[in-house]
Amino acid sequence: MEQVAVVFGAQTLHEEGIQEFKELVAACDMEIVQEFRQVLRQIHGNTWIGKGKCAEIHTFLQAHALDAVLFFNDLSPLQIRNLEAYWNINVMDRSDLILEIFARRAKSKAARLQIENAQLKRQRSRLIGSKKHLGRQSASGQNKGLGEKQLELDRRRIASRIVSTTRELKQLEKTRMTQRNARLQSRLPLVSLIGYTNAGKSTIMNALLQYSNSSKEKYVYEKDMLFATLDTSLRRIDLGHQSFLLSDTVGFVRDLPHELIEAFHSTLEEACYADLLIEVIDTSYADYEQQMKVTSDTLQALHIGNLPILHVFNKCDQTDIPYPSMHGEHLFISAKNKECIEELINQIRLRLFPPTTMVKLCIPYEKSNLYGRLLTQAQILQRDDFEDGIHLEVALPNDLLETYKAYMH
Repeated sequence: MEQVAVVFGAQTLHEEGIQEFKELVAACDMEIVQEFRQVLRQIHGNTWIGKGKCAEIHTFLQAHALDAVLFFNDLSPLQIRNLEAYWNINVMDRSDLILEIFARRAKSKAARLQIENAQLKRQRSRLIGSKKHLGRQSASGQNKGLGEKQLELDRRRIASRIVSTTRELKQLEKTRMTQRNARLQSRLPLVSLIGYTNAGKSTIMNALLQYSNSSKEKYVYEKDMLFATLDTSLRRIDLGHQSFLLSDTVGFVRDLPHELIEAFHSTLEEACYADLLIEVIDTSYADYEQQMKVTSDTLQALHIGNLPILHVFNKCDQTDIPYPSMHGEHLFISAKNKECIEELINQIRLRLFPPTTMVKLCIPYEKSNLYGRLLTQAQILQRDDFEDGIHLEVALPNDLLETYKAYMH
């Protein structure tokens, strides 16, 4: 496990944000050896924190062998270069830490490419302006120094790899689009689990899979940790004669690096095609309303903020809130409670499936176009072909009973 020091330097330090940052560090398999805090009257352009705090940290680092210094804040490329040169140690800011977590956890080819693409773009931005910090290695003003030549090589290498990863991602997006079109043709409704990281999305998905008697091989990884899962999972949930597809997307976090929003747009846009969004909220978290705002802002950034949404307040077993209970579009549950999962299923059914009646129909062959229409309007449970027509057993929406009354038998 890597050993690190953490610097909390801001004009206002909130314990909720500090605690979340510590959880991010733990999620990256890092151990915090020392914390440094400084409430700043103003941000220092060259180093973010003040000279005195820089010197204090420098003294500490000389006496301890650490792997990195992590900053609670996002730093500029200049600030990171200055601090690394002064302390002679790797310096990472908040966005670097989140990108590192994603790089370590990503499993699918698409996720790995998306993370690499985001990291490369971040590296490229840090190379901009580096030239003036490099000393000339040649006496002639007409020739580039060795450092400057290396900078040009690095820029070209990064630019080339960005082009390559972008091309591969576009090809994977074409494949995903083909798969998505196939799913749309299956006419199975899609439900997407969204929400802040570690709110319990994967736990809810596994509980729904267990409810539908799915094999354990279909279960997704779950752990009480930020960003335990990154890759979008898609599973079929069977509820007797009704079924739907359920996707578990990567969790959101405040101040998500814009490189990641861009990188994961193609993954998160799966939610664009959802018939229902289920936002999972950690009710036990003191500042859960801020987490809900982060989720809402992220959805707006992805232009998917206008879909039907059910707010599921999870982890009520860690609060005094009664559960399961329903208040408007807010469902209060504990994902570990079977009764709560049954209520969640009921709420999903109400939103996805209109009330139906089991009927038997006989469709004459000369009106076989009605059969094609039924395929999109109802769930056909059984079909038998007889001389007088197509005999069907159908779960027919109640508002269509009058339409097909003449064909009932």
